[in-house]
Formats: sequence, C-alpha cells, structure tokens
Amino acid sequence: MRHNPASATAIEQCERHFLALTSDFLASFPKKTVKRWLVAHSGGLDSQFLLHLAVNLLPKQQVVVIHVNHNLQPEAAAWAKFSRQQAETNGLSFILRDVTPEKNSEEAARRVRYEAFESVMESGDVLLLGHHLDDQAETLLFRFLRGSGIAGLQGIPVSRKLGKGYLLRPLLTCPRKMLEKSVTGLQLNHIHDPSNAALDYDRNFLRLSVLPLIKERWPNVARQWQSSAEIMRSTTALLEDYLDGDLRLCSPSRDRFEIAAWRALPLTRQDELLRHWIYRTLEMRVNQMQLSEIKRSVIDAGDSASPLYQLSEVELRRFNDVLYLVRPHIMHTSELLLNGDEVGVTSLGDGVLEFIRKGCSQEIKGELKIVRRKGGERCHPVGCTGSSTVKKILQEAKVPPWQRSNWPLLFHDEKLVAIPGICTSEDGSAEKLGFSLLWRPFSLSDSA
Repeated sequence: MRHNPASATAIEQCERHFLALTSDFLASFPKKTVKRWLVAHSGGLDSQFLLHLAVNLLPKQQVVVIHVNHNLQPEAAAWAKFSRQQAETNGLSFILRDVTPEKNSEEAARRVRYEAFESVMESGDVLLLGHHLDDQAETLLFRFLRGSGIAGLQGIPVSRKLGKGYLLRPLLTCPRKMLEKSVTGLQLNHIHDPSNAALDYDRNFLRLSVLPLIKERWPNVARQWQSSAEIMRSTTALLEDYLDGDLRLCSPSRDRFEIAAWRALPLTRQDELLRHWIYRTLEMRVNQMQLSEIKRSVIDAGDSASPLYQLSEVELRRFNDVLYLVRPHIMHTSELLLNGDEVGVTSLGDGVLEFIRKGCSQEIKGELKIVRRKGGERCHPVGCTGSSTVKKILQEAKVPPWQRSNWPLLFHDEKLVAIPGICTSEDGSAEKLGFSLLWRPFSLSDSA
C-alpha cells in the first residue's frame, strides 16, 4: 500500500515510539517472555491503530483482542461485533466481556472496564492500551483542576501492575495528530462513539473546548506537560524513598501502623507518611478529604470506640493505638476433627493452625476437634487461680476485637483444653495429652 509522505512519516514515527516503549518495558519485565499481548480494543481510532501495530510489530501468535461492552449506547452490540470481526480478520483470539456500570459516568465505566481487564489477566500477560500524548495532557489538566498532589500530577504511567499481569501504553508519547495521520494513510475503518462529543462529561469538555484553545497559544503544551509529569515522577520516587525510612519506624508489618510512633514525627511528615503507608500496602492513593476523615473518625476517635473506615474492599481499623488494614468476610473452616498422631500446619481459611507433638507421648484417645468460638465458653488457663471466659482471656491477650469472634478453640471429648496461640487449660490440659497448638491469623499480606 502506498501512503502519502505525511502519512508514511507519521506511521514510521508511531512505530518507533511503540517499539521504544515496548523495549523499555520488556527490559524490566519480571517474566522472561510475555505469554499474551492483550489488545484493549474499543474499535475507536486509537485502539484500531494499536491493534494494527500489535499485529505487525509483535509475535502474532501471542496477540489477543479483548473488547469490553459497557452496554451504555444503543450501538454497543454492533461495536462488539466490529471488534470481533477485526480479531477474526487478523486471525486472532477474541475475548468479550459484558459489564454494567452502576451509573452512566466516566468513572463508573472506567472502574468496571478495568475490573473486566483484570479478570482475564494471567501471569505473563501484558494488556496494551491506546492512550496517547494528548490523553496525558488531558489527564494532567483534569487532575490539576481536581486539586491532585504530586503523585496525581505524575499523570498516566507508561506501565504498571494489573491483576496477575501488567498493562502497557506503547503510544503514550505519540500526539493524537500523529495517530490520525497514520490511520488515514492506512485507511483503517474505526468506530465513532457519539458520547465522545458530549460536553456533559468533564474530560470531553477539556478535550474539545479547553485544550484546543491552550494549544493555539502554546502548541507544544502536551510535550511540555509530559516533561513536567516526568519531573513529578522523579520527585515522587525520591519522596517515597525518604518516607520508607519513617515507615520502618511506624509499621512493623505492612498491615499495622503504630500511632504513637507516628505522632512522635514532625507534623509536616505525618500526613504524607500515613498516606504512604496506605499506598505501600494497598497500592491506593487516598486524597486529602479521605485522609482528613481517617484522622477524624479513626485515629482521633474515643478510646472506647471501635472505629472503622472503608477503603475499597479493605477495612481500616484501630485497636490499642495501632491501625490495622483488614480484609473482611474471609471464609473459614468452622469445625475440624484432628488426628492426634498428625503434625504440621493446616490452613483454616483465615489463619494457620500448627499441631506440635511433645516427644514420644502416649496415644491420644477420644475426639479432638477445633471449634470456632460462639460465646459463653470458659477456660481455666494453666498457672491461673481460676477460670475466666474465653472473651476475657482474649481481651487480656490484646487480640483485636474482629479476630475474637472466630477464634478457634480446641476440645477433647467436649472439654475445652486449649485456646490455640493463647493458653492451655488446667482441665484436661493439652500439655498432658502430649501436644500443643499454635494459631496465627492471616495478615492482609497472607490473605490478599
């Protein structure tokens, strides 16, 4: 196919950008080889050109087309059909994901789209997205208007982790006009989404009304802002390295944060360190409004409170002047029969139980079983003058409240003989039976 000189130059430049960003990514890719290149294909100009480049510049047998149908437009089914046809024409595998955003908004559509992408990602997969330099400028302006800090003004990253794989934006350094010239020269058919012209959406307003006006006065604004984003990225990396030192003082494990050590730091570092802990643990950046609410409703709550703040699917809790990040509603084994001759570690869903034999002990007769605490149980710990409720024993052991209700208890012939990880009982002591049990509830790291 012959192209006019302008189109040929644009195509060649886009190919160079694509190969350069892809090569840089592969140089740091943790896997030796990519298993699949998943091309996010809406059918629009950007994704149609991205598909063309992937087919021609990557191992074709590894390229897969994925289309997410948001079901928000009357033409949605036709767009899905078009995407499938493009995959078939190029001899590629095709994945369709139907989603239903909770509302007709840019953010809701983006959220379910990325959830759909993540659901198909496997180890070794790389998702290719068609974002370009003008998208970067639009994002930076949008975030600045929303009051984003340094981290937000890094803009769109070229690559990042996504689910079990990674995403890559190999056209992020290409201006939109370069893509348009390339598509014209290649005579690629593509879809026109009418919602892209709706000024009700904030990003469309910036793209169609604001950025063109800015470009009239400053034609190189997109590249200049990209340079600013790179400076912000370097500054953020430096700040995060600095904060990691403070984090080691306040966070003995990634899902625990000690408030007393945090308060001992200068006020100028406290907010950023709290934000940094959440980011390092959840890869989630909280904004100033969220941070203020966490301090008000969790950190500064009364001593008798059991405060909780929801962060996506994770709960932020406070107990004994320590903040915890907790993944709720973990499925667990409610009852487990034990063989006294067995040793080792058993997972109960929300933690691990370690069964340890004490030397050459006698055969254990009777029924041994693990039962979850239901309430009202009593135990006479070895070395204590009398019995106490299991609830009180767990409280005195400083077990966080959200772990107490499901704490496993060891029974021998219907007698409570141990609270694993806490104590054994004088009444039919597990030590007399010749074994001990240790219980370690999963942390956020284990259960993630």
